[in-house]
Parts: sequence; structure tokens; C-alpha cells
Amino acid sequence: MSFAHGSNDGQKGMGLILLVLIGFVPFHYALNAQKVGLAAEVREAAAAARAELVAAGVSVDGDLAADFDVIEKELAGKKDLSELSENPEADVRWHVRGAILRTTKALAGQPSEEVRRVVDPHRKTMLRAIEFVPLWVVVGVAVALGVGTTIGYKRIVVTVAEKIGKTHLTYAQGAAAEMVAAMTIGLADVAHLPVSTTHVLSSGVAGTMAANHSGIQGKTLRRIALAWVLTLPVAMVLAAALFAGGLLLIGRLAIG
Repeated sequence: MSFAHGSNDGQKGMGLILLVLIGFVPFHYALNAQKVGLAAEVREAAAAARAELVAAGVSVDGDLAADFDVIEKELAGKKDLSELSENPEADVRWHVRGAILRTTKALAGQPSEEVRRVVDPHRKTMLRAIEFVPLWVVVGVAVALGVGTTIGYKRIVVTVAEKIGKTHLTYAQGAAAEMVAAMTIGLADVAHLPVSTTHVLSSGVAGTMAANHSGIQGKTLRRIALAWVLTLPVAMVLAAALFAGGLLLIGRLAIG
């Protein structure tokens, strides 16, 4: 359960941090510049994917051909992606990232299953250039999750064990709920589904209480349901307000 929890919530934490990093320093985090030899691997993968498409009789022209050309031209003679210029005016890294992103989508969207199977290894190699998480982000999120759980565990334990059912949670009920939650979150992790660890576990506990005819505290369930319903719209409104406020502030500073 702890492993599934860390993996699931860790993905969210790392994703949010990367969104911030790409937003503030896009030319540094647009590509995986830390991986040694990745530029050469991506260039070779792009060339191999193009060759496989041509061999399969797939027309490689228009935007797809242009994206292949960008990848092969900009990465020619380079071993690492860090060799690409970070100059915002040159826009090289962002240009290459866009070309890789569009190319991998085009490869994944080929109508022929056989063609998709053949080019998939090359597609995955290219994705390594744009789908990455720096080690310091992984460590930072892991430490934050550990410290946060260490500090706030009591509230979670009390809510799950005492405030969902009308009777205290038994060892057997706890084990059943934990097993179901671990399997559910683990499968969601593999399938890349955005689920809430707390909601899954609390639902499992509620299920054991119902099966045991112990009764469920309606007040707690209403609060959980309300949290599910309000989380998305409230987060959207707050994010929109923060973003709009930031744009307004930047605009005034620029004018001033």
C-alpha cells in the first residue's frame, strides 16, 4: 500500500513540479539534457523510423517529413541534447521538442497495427528526450511525501479508522481495505489513471463496514462526496484567478 501510495501521489507531485519548471525555464527543461548520448540515439531512432515507414509503403511527406528533417538536422553531429543552444531567441530546443512530440504522435497513430509495432521501439527512444524527470525532483517529492505523512498521519488514521464506520475498524477490515486499495492504486498507476489514494482507501473501508453490517457514518461520507464534487471546479477557479492575476501584474510591470 505504501509503495502504491508513493508511486501514485509521487507522479502527481513530479508532474506539477515539471509543469512549473517548463513554464518558468522552458528552454532548459524542454529536453532531457542530462542523459548522456541521448541526442545521437534520438537522431538514429528518427532516421530508422522514417526508413521503416518508407519500407512499409507509408507516405512520409508534409509536416511529418518536416519534423523528421528538424530532428535529424538539429541533432546531426551531436552526442548529448545539452549541446543544443538554450538561447530563447534561437528557440532550437523548443523547436526540436515540438518536432519530437508531433513525430511520436504520428508514429503512434499509424492505421496499420504492423507498422505501429515496427516503429514503436523508435518512438519510445524519441520519447525519452521529452518525457523525463530530473533526479532531484524525484528525491524532493519522495522526501516531501515521507515528511508530510510523518507529520499528518494521525489525522488520516483517525478519519479512516474511526470516522467512516459506526464501529472501530478491525484488523481484518483494515487488511481487506488495504489490499483492495493497494491493488486499485497499483493498477491505476500502471494505466496512468489519476486516482486519489485517500478516496480509494476510504471507499474500501466503507465497503468493509457495509459488508460487516457495522453501519456507515453519513456525515463523513457526505464530506467525502462533497470534496470529490468541489475539488475540480474550485481548483479550476483558483488556478484561473491566480493565472489572470499574474498576467495582470506582469502587464502593469511591463507598462511601468
